[in-house]
Amino acid sequence: MKKKIIMLGLALGLGLGTYTTTNIVPTSFAASTEEMANSVDPTELEYTVQTARYLLENFPNTVKGKVRDKLEKQLAAAEALLEEVYEFKRQYAPTDNLNIRVKNQIRANLDARNEKFTVNVNSYTNNQQITDWFLETAKEDWYFFYSMYDRANVATKYNPKKAKDGRVYVDSVTFTISYRGDAEAERMVEEFADQWIADNIKDYDSDYRKALKIHDFIATANQYNRGDSKAMSGGYSIYHPASILFGNGGVCNAYATLFDKLGSKAGLDVRYATGSSKKTGEPHIWNMVKINDHWYNLDVTWDDPTINFNEGHVENLNEFVIYDYFLKSDKEMRPSREIDKDINRPLGVMRLNHGLKNASIEMVNGEYRVVR
Repeated sequence: MKKKIIMLGLALGLGLGTYTTTNIVPTSFAASTEEMANSVDPTELEYTVQTARYLLENFPNTVKGKVRDKLEKQLAAAEALLEEVYEFKRQYAPTDNLNIRVKNQIRANLDARNEKFTVNVNSYTNNQQITDWFLETAKEDWYFFYSMYDRANVATKYNPKKAKDGRVYVDSVTFTISYRGDAEAERMVEEFADQWIADNIKDYDSDYRKALKIHDFIATANQYNRGDSKAMSGGYSIYHPASILFGNGGVCNAYATLFDKLGSKAGLDVRYATGSSKKTGEPHIWNMVKINDHWYNLDVTWDDPTINFNEGHVENLNEFVIYDYFLKSDKEMRPSREIDKDINRPLGVMRLNHGLKNASIEMVNGEYRVVR
């Protein structure tokens, strides 16, 4: 394989007992061995082989007889080819793009919301490095990481026979993933967000006006809720935006990711900020938003306080909203929280005097009402 790289594409369709395959095609390159080794990315073949093997093992009655035998031979040949590619890269690629290969496989499975999948590694690395690559990949989409992703179990398969010079050799890694929401919850949030933006955000709205509209909507849409049972609120994870839109309320993750979703669709430049409450020490997440070329902090969670009013029934209590943490500088936020050092979080150095007044509860025409 010094002068050629063999690429094989295997397309498998098991619906209605049919399948298609393509032949092995050798391709020559007028390039150095090192350049060839660095350029090979077997990710697509790895994923296809992995998927085909999973289907054959878990749905054995779909393909039978001679068809199955033929497919098994093709898969075996593809797996042998992959091992040749791995060996070729180990020998001739001084900067083996292992991290790219592993991340590509992880990304494809996370995008598909697969709950359990195996990544082919076939190289020298370790469990900590793979865990770091996983987290780096999951954090490529911060909305996914803070709303959808829950936790992962990483099971690493080592090959002690190939250990060398104090380095461990990893054959494969199996990830077991827990998600905070399913495809239906994601679809519902997307559809709601699109419709809300169409109904409420106008072309002539300034970025300030957009941020205010979204802030007020989220703060009055529902209430903070640590969960009805087992971190669920009305059937939705308290960390997912669906808990605010369709459940009984959620926690800071739900507030921040919902602002991110609506803000992004409205054309705002939005980032996340994390830290911890100085009062309770609990981890906390909020948003940064760019207004007139300056970054500001915006914390909808803490602008939606829990109100205990004992003097009587309040007709519209769900409309209570304050602006203590709306478009604030880092300096204005620090008395209430520790702010994590994060290269992804822009600095909020400017102060904006928006002049907005907090809601209050007053007697109006013989009944208590929220006045804004």
